[in-house]
Amino acid sequence: MDRNLILAIILSVVIIVGFQYFFQAFSPPPPPPRKPLETQETVKERHPAPEAVKPAEVKPPVKPGMQERAPAPTTARPVEETTAAETPEIQIKVDSPIYEAILSSKGGRIISFKLKDYTVSLTGPELVDLFDPNGPDTAGPSIVFTRRDETFNDMTVGYSYESNDTAIRLAGKGAKKSITFRATRPDGLSITKTFTFRVDSYEVGFGFTLVNNSNEDRNYLVTFPWRKIYKGEGGDRFSWNSAEILVNGMLKDYYFKDIKGDEEPSGQIKWAGLGDVYFFKALVFGKNPANSVRLFKPSPEGFAEIWIRYGALDLPQGQPVETNLMVYLGPKEHSALSAAGHDLSMALFYSNYHILDVMAEYLLKFLRFCNRGFELFGIRIPGTHNYGIDIIILTLIIKILFIPLTHKSMKSMKRMQDLQPQIAKLREKFKDDKVAINKATMELFREQKVNPLGSCWPMFLQLPVFIALYQALSYAIELRHAPFVCIPRIFFCINDLSGPDPYYVTPILMGATMVIQQWMTPSGGDPMQKKMMMVMPVVLTYVFLNMPSGLVLYWLISNVLSIGQQAITNRMAK
Repeated sequence: MDRNLILAIILSVVIIVGFQYFFQAFSPPPPPPRKPLETQETVKERHPAPEAVKPAEVKPPVKPGMQERAPAPTTARPVEETTAAETPEIQIKVDSPIYEAILSSKGGRIISFKLKDYTVSLTGPELVDLFDPNGPDTAGPSIVFTRRDETFNDMTVGYSYESNDTAIRLAGKGAKKSITFRATRPDGLSITKTFTFRVDSYEVGFGFTLVNNSNEDRNYLVTFPWRKIYKGEGGDRFSWNSAEILVNGMLKDYYFKDIKGDEEPSGQIKWAGLGDVYFFKALVFGKNPANSVRLFKPSPEGFAEIWIRYGALDLPQGQPVETNLMVYLGPKEHSALSAAGHDLSMALFYSNYHILDVMAEYLLKFLRFCNRGFELFGIRIPGTHNYGIDIIILTLIIKILFIPLTHKSMKSMKRMQDLQPQIAKLREKFKDDKVAINKATMELFREQKVNPLGSCWPMFLQLPVFIALYQALSYAIELRHAPFVCIPRIFFCINDLSGPDPYYVTPILMGATMVIQQWMTPSGGDPMQKKMMMVMPVVLTYVFLNMPSGLVLYWLISNVLSIGQQAITNRMAK
């Protein structure tokens, strides 16, 4: 089988199957313009108050302060307006070297969480904010309480903040600070919410204490609404916006675009969150898992939402019931997720196929290894601190490892080329008798001890590595806004390996190297095949114009190395 034909088959598989299936290439229509901030009543109309869970439906493990039964299911009355208007809003700013958080006494929630190491755009100063204070309500965590015919959300509760310190700066190793909000409702329910921030961690401790000051025991079903700004995929095939849930020790991933609104995974919910390809916000329950997660179809107002049903809390009269959770607000970065614990590192994956995910992770580990440097026999080897150079090194090592397979493939193609005159004579002899031609051709292969698939299998064995590397380079936050080289005078400037080449230099060079490869590669005499292969560099160059430049760089360097190897093989064959 001719190398050009094999190359055409492989590239066709990569383009058609890869883009449509592996890489989730989708482009939903853009959402309508953002509407004004919705009121509590409109929230209730779209998502009715959570019904109490029957024992037959959910049987969570007994937790301290919890019982298996839940309030009897009844029709919830409208959400109550509380003392928010009566209590002036106080905002508290928490500043650390890696984030800047703002909390509000209205609802006792985080309303802004900016990541100092990540900007929204490559050139702009605006920091990534995991909440959007000016958009639909995405602050949190807020708590929805359901009891008998009563449902209320504490997002409108006016909490008190009993400190004058509204500008907190965390500095120094191990520094941390707790912020406490308190409120008492007219029905006698006291709520205390506490947030604990650490200087060098994206995990925020979150706890709430309930005290029933009424003259009767109470039982509330507790639910956490959790939102994320979502304006559609916008044609970005690498967006990966999804709800990610760790249930019964297994990760379940629901892409926003595929959520129908009737999904409700249940079981031991260790954590549940919303994220995209680079960032993640999650509620972590740890040893006291939640019961279920209700998924809602993304709202046209511009956000995605889930409701995490924690379970039923039993509140005896006068006895405080304390619940401690954790919130993760940060990047999908391996070390940050691993440091947070609770298996949050499972939120970082590169493929729905385990083998490809494992391969992608190991390839990225190598890139990180080269980037930060290492020690060898007590000698510190400095890192490159340039992921573009790391990709070149990785490409070179992959090529070296595959030299035996590639060489075998090239030798097989050369032998197939030598047999082309004899195959042409067979075609001339049998003319239109395809059965006879195929039979005679196979006999010729057996006589000459040539395997027609000999040049095919080595290339197919490399496909999983290529796909895994493709996934790794497409979804690695390390490459986000990572520069390679910039020489504006010659229009060669790659300041973001996760984005396309702004001047299209690398895609054009990649297409040119493909043409050179075809010219150097042994080929058969089929004119139709030659015409088809002449089109392939043009097609792939067009496809790679908007690909991440890190991927294009890998393919370009791989082609250059293949040209060198082909030149050596051709010289040895003479």
